[in-house]
Amino acid sequence: GFDILGGLKNLTGYQDNVLLNLTTAGLIIFGGLGFLVIMDLIKNRSFKKLCLHSKAVIVTTLILLASGTILIWLTEDITWLGAFFTSVSARTAGFSTFPLGEFTSAGLLSVSVLMFIGASPGSTGGGIKTSTLFTLFHTIKGAACNEEPHAFHYRIPQEAFYKAAIVTALSALVVCLGTFFMCILEPGIPFEDILFEITSAFGTVGLSTGITPGLSSLSKLLEVLVMYIGRLGPLTIVTIWVFKPTKSVSYAEGSISIG
Repeated sequence: GFDILGGLKNLTGYQDNVLLNLTTAGLIIFGGLGFLVIMDLIKNRSFKKLCLHSKAVIVTTLILLASGTILIWLTEDITWLGAFFTSVSARTAGFSTFPLGEFTSAGLLSVSVLMFIGASPGSTGGGIKTSTLFTLFHTIKGAACNEEPHAFHYRIPQEAFYKAAIVTALSALVVCLGTFFMCILEPGIPFEDILFEITSAFGTVGLSTGITPGLSSLSKLLEVLVMYIGRLGPLTIVTIWVFKPTKSVSYAEGSISIG
């Protein structure tokens, strides 16, 4: 997300440079896959031989790249190359070839969702991670179909779903609270710009619609706090909660209505 050219221009002057766009996008994708996945790919060189984690990360990444590109192209007056680069960059990098301040509300929401999901575990990106989304989707799908959650002939452990649910819930809470307090501190800024800014901070992405320089000192401190929590908080809290020693005494099971 470094603006090395200044003036919040980012890479807008290179939006038609195919070589720069594809080279940068390739580096972003590999950096977002995670080092474990890259090592697995180098070692096995076959999708069938990859572990469940690597398969989940690769498939989810491809789906997010494709769906993000299509949504951004449909909602914005932008080229396919620009839509693809924005879809790639939104999940970890923070580079932009088109001014995000001119995006529609639908486009900003699409990019915000991509930033919230982020990259993959063990990578250089933030967000709730692709494997978290993958686990949630297949577990919910299994519950809806009344079958054991599984993918690629592997059963998804219940512990993975617990961690994924906690990470997602806490992350959503951080984004909602951060957006709420910044709305109070910056009443003159549109809601979608604030939501975009906070989501970008949580995912440690670095994208902005251009409101960052005009924020008050308190708002900037709030954004720094959200960045810190987004990078360390959810994973740390999940580790504390999930890996506590099991209590020797358990409570009686109760019933509760859902939905």
